Amino acid sequence: MKLGLFMMPLHPPEKNRTACFEEDIDLIVLADELGFTEAWIGQHHTVAWEPIPSNDVFISNVLPRTKNIRLGTGVSIIPQHHPVNVAVRLAFLDHLSRGRLNCGFGQGGVATDWGLFDLPDPKTQGLMTIEAIDIILKLWQTDPPFEFKGDFWNIKLETLDHERGIGVLLQPYQKPHPPIAMSIVRGNSMAARTAGQRGFIPISTNLVPGTTLANHWETYCAGAEEAGLPAPERSNWRVSRSIFIGESTDEAWEHAVNGSFIGGYDYLITVLRAANMLPIVKHDPDLPDDEVTPEYMLKNLCIIGDVDECIRRLHEVWEESGGFGTLLMITHDWDDRAKWMRSQELLAKEIVPALPTI
Repeated sequence: MKLGLFMMPLHPPEKNRTACFEEDIDLIVLADELGFTEAWIGQHHTVAWEPIPSNDVFISNVLPRTKNIRLGTGVSIIPQHHPVNVAVRLAFLDHLSRGRLNCGFGQGGVATDWGLFDLPDPKTQGLMTIEAIDIILKLWQTDPPFEFKGDFWNIKLETLDHERGIGVLLQPYQKPHPPIAMSIVRGNSMAARTAGQRGFIPISTNLVPGTTLANHWETYCAGAEEAGLPAPERSNWRVSRSIFIGESTDEAWEHAVNGSFIGGYDYLITVLRAANMLPIVKHDPDLPDDEVTPEYMLKNLCIIGDVDECIRRLHEVWEESGGFGTLLMITHDWDDRAKWMRSQELLAKEIVPALPTI
């Protein structure tokens, strides 16, 4: 199995912002040294727990500090940007990385971000996201002149002087374009079906139980079948989980429930409730909302324990999902730097080598 990471990131609001960003950089550098194959970086504007507002800027900072790890936007929240701006910035970053870039696209799930950008309802944002992806792919693969008239954006590019490059847009380093991924949250989701129809990389969230992960894959495969594509390979599937490995299982749980780990899930519950998405975390749809507590999230959605316990729990995730190719470690605040660095090292050196492969 391959090992990557997904960095929202998660930092307590009271923590110094500069210290948070420096810690995030150190975490990526350590992942590169430990042989992590990829890192996906999130972006949000109005949530202090997730303070990176521009993931492409962050990626440009860590590129020269790393050697092998692929770096991806996880995700570029399409409705909050003009698709032309997304296309040219990512194409530029692809050149700067010499092709070490992955591109994740999605619509975002933070209600206060929606208000900040005066965005419509989530369903309409989903339609905006699909249209914007079409625009970005056109810009990356089509020589001007061209025109695109959509429901949400109209773009037009005329080449005034091709010899002098007037009216020519920057295209990516990787051809035909960088690998594209979509984040998948709900079971029978538009994102899963769209990703399958287009052959994009599926990235399943850490916020759903194993039964929903299995539904992600079913929906993704259904999309591929609808589009007449070959049956997808599970080795292409990324599954995310929050993981903390301690000296013992008791010590790991003591740290998880007394540090910032559990605070991050208290925050995530608040965000999900505001976006009417709390049902996604439930292993039983009849579970009352007030029983979805941070402790519930840690017990049912996180991997916490010593090496043997974490291997056992990850085997359960593997079996429930049916198997996947890359485990994405959700990054958490280093409230104890030494413990978190050791946890990351144990995951890479002892736990992932003991997991099944596709």
